[in-house]
Amino acid sequence: MDLLSRTTWALVCVTLGLQLGCGEGTGPERPRPSPVDADGDGHLANLDCDDQDASVWWVAKGYLDVDGDGRGDPALPVTCVGDDTTGWTTVSDDCAPQDPTRWRSVPGLYPDQDGDGATGPGPVTACVGSTLAGYREQLGEPDCDDQDAEVWRSELAWADTDGDGVGGDVFKRWCPGKGRTPPAGHVTTTGDCAPGDASQWQLQAFSHRDEDGDGFTRPLTGVVCSGTELPPGFASTPAQPDCDDRAPNRTTLVERWADLDVDGFGHGTPVLRCQSPWESLPWETFRDGDCAPEDGQRWQLLAYASRDVDGDVFLAPETGQVCSGFWLPVGYSDKVLNQDCDDRDASRFRVWNVHADTDGDGVGAGPVAAVCGAWGVPAGHSVTDTDCEAGDASRWRLLSYAFRDADGDRYTVAQSGALCGGASLPQGYSTQVGWGLDCDDTNAAANHNVSAYADTDGDGVGAGAATTLCTAGQVPAPWSATSTDCAAEDVTRWQSLAASHVDADGDGFTTPIPATPVCTGQTLPLPYHPKAVGNDCNDAEPGLFRWAVLYPDKDGDGVGAPPRQVECIGQTVPAGLSLYGDDDNDQDPGQQVDEEQFEDLELILDL
Repeated sequence: MDLLSRTTWALVCVTLGLQLGCGEGTGPERPRPSPVDADGDGHLANLDCDDQDASVWWVAKGYLDVDGDGRGDPALPVTCVGDDTTGWTTVSDDCAPQDPTRWRSVPGLYPDQDGDGATGPGPVTACVGSTLAGYREQLGEPDCDDQDAEVWRSELAWADTDGDGVGGDVFKRWCPGKGRTPPAGHVTTTGDCAPGDASQWQLQAFSHRDEDGDGFTRPLTGVVCSGTELPPGFASTPAQPDCDDRAPNRTTLVERWADLDVDGFGHGTPVLRCQSPWESLPWETFRDGDCAPEDGQRWQLLAYASRDVDGDVFLAPETGQVCSGFWLPVGYSDKVLNQDCDDRDASRFRVWNVHADTDGDGVGAGPVAAVCGAWGVPAGHSVTDTDCEAGDASRWRLLSYAFRDADGDRYTVAQSGALCGGASLPQGYSTQVGWGLDCDDTNAAANHNVSAYADTDGDGVGAGAATTLCTAGQVPAPWSATSTDCAAEDVTRWQSLAASHVDADGDGFTTPIPATPVCTGQTLPLPYHPKAVGNDCNDAEPGLFRWAVLYPDKDGDGVGAPPRQVECIGQTVPAGLSLYGDDDNDQDPGQQVDEEQFEDLELILDL
């Protein structure tokens, strides 16, 4: 046992002695409590700083040393430890708890991360180890990039706001190096004469100006801020002379004619003026050739190919020229129009290709003829030649029919053909079927084919093969429209009814039979029935007709006792038997109920 353990045990003994009492006493001895050591590490609970962990037991003041450099993390204190002293320390000044190469803070240093002798901004307080790696105690030449030992001196870069590759007056310092470019928006060349215009950056000389941008120039020398070429409006060679370089629509001297009627066209001798081709002084114009100098609505000769001599707005072919405005005047056209068949008569202008209509029904006949007329078809003529009866105004066209009704009963027969008619087909002819197909178009009283069957016994129901009769729609006597008579010679029977029950003994109760057809009249004859009447248990004996569950009644008191039996009986129960089977003593007519059972029953009912 080591010293610490022995000391701990002595303290326990002293403590227990004080608790249990020491020295002489007259009372009984108190029981001593058993010592507690929950984690079994040999240290009692009251002296163990963590009695749930056998690896630690004594109180310490230390700090975790994660990187193992002998200095702990002040943010991670240690309070309970064991025999193992690794992983913690009593020193708490580690400035880099995760880095074993650094642990101390040194003030007044200058950064030199790339080791090129040039330093960054300082002084600073740095976390270092046994050496001052990455830092210097003395200020060196300023380092613009402390991560690259090959670069430390900065240079100037000028702002290129217009992106033309030449900077203006504003600059910033940048750190050049292999593979590096100036800061975004900056270049190493300066001298931009137009920092806000990417198309201009250098001064160039010019000898001519085109101030109004019309492509005509005037002599003028100077320099202007440019790009690779002179900007628009400046040139080093002359173009056509400009008579007015401040107005782009005025370039060369133009001719002007007097225009007294102000229609845009003049006449007479022209004068020269510095104006645009479309610009004129009042009463002047840039166009000559006015064919009507005193009429503002006409100024040019236009050719025509048709004209209207009689003024009926219809034109006939004729060529020539006429003094006009923007277009030919009314009554003239530049197209060859053959609209007027008589241009000397305003009431006639249209050629009609018509046929003679002698009966005036609007439909003509005979050969076509050209007639000069007006808007409507000339009187006594028609544009059609389909009149099938030229001398009858009520008939003028061939009408097709598909059905005939010769007897006038409105029932038709299929018969096609055509006849000369008027607005509609005459009576007795049609394009559609009438009320139906006529089986006899010579007799108005017969128009329907009906199927009939011979009714020999006159009961209204026929039999045998069907016979087709042409009638007004009804089947006449002695025929019938049905053929289901099962007894053609018996007037009392004509239909087959299904019997499913029979009462053979006539006692009014039936027994089932297979479905059996019976030839009869309105109803089934006896002993047949269409449905059950009771359930006859013996249809051969009229006195027996129902099944019953019976019990022997030996004492004749009306109540029997088991065993039960099923019997076919009539209206009454046979002697010696009963419908009831709860007689507790069938040998004694005076006792039918068990007293104890009766009392039990009463008790149950009372509940």
